[in-house]
Amino acid sequence: MFLLLALSSACNDAGYALVSISPIYGWVDGCNPVTLSGHGFSDEVSASVGGSDITGITYPEGKIDKGFVVYGTMPAGQHGYADVSLRSGGETSTLTKTAGYYYVECPGAGTMEAVSPAGALAAGVLVTVEGCGLDSGAVAARVVSADGLVQSADLPLVSMCGTATVSFTAPAMPDGEYYLELINVADGAILSGAPCPPPDSGDTGSSCTDQKLTYGGAE
Repeated sequence: MFLLLALSSACNDAGYALVSISPIYGWVDGCNPVTLSGHGFSDEVSASVGGSDITGITYPEGKIDKGFVVYGTMPAGQHGYADVSLRSGGETSTLTKTAGYYYVECPGAGTMEAVSPAGALAAGVLVTVEGCGLDSGAVAARVVSADGLVQSADLPLVSMCGTATVSFTAPAMPDGEYYLELINVADGAILSGAPCPPPDSGDTGSSCTDQKLTYGGAE
């Protein structure tokens, strides 16, 4: 809120301009939420990045930010910087080059960033997976125990937003802690989510991240 107040104070002058986008980077898969800030925005706003529309434009609920902030969802893009344009009241303002948005290449197929819900799970719960390279036709999910034994395999993924967000239906499992793995449908190779080595295993420099699932109890 402090930043928005500061922005409002800095933009008391007449006129229209797009000043910033936040966050300033994201995966090439898109689908991540962003905030566009500036001043002089009318009630009708459209925006684009690299020539593709930023979708789901919404406005702040509070009057203090009206005309200064809008929200949207990023489209997929190409690796590198992309210009960001906002059109409002017949005018267009653009953030170019390094002032614009940076698309980051996905580290690889089946990259997971977040799983929700991850706790208090039960059979039939819809679980959402966010990340990149989540091709529902080439990647599947499975649940494994802490020792890596497969407990439930070949769980199909359903695309919710391109290759950035997918979902699957939680299988029936006894209460306890498990891990979610994503595998390559073609050859069964683990793409992400395997339980990481313990801190004293000598692999502490690894970028390994796991996604724990808890059945029963609170997350």
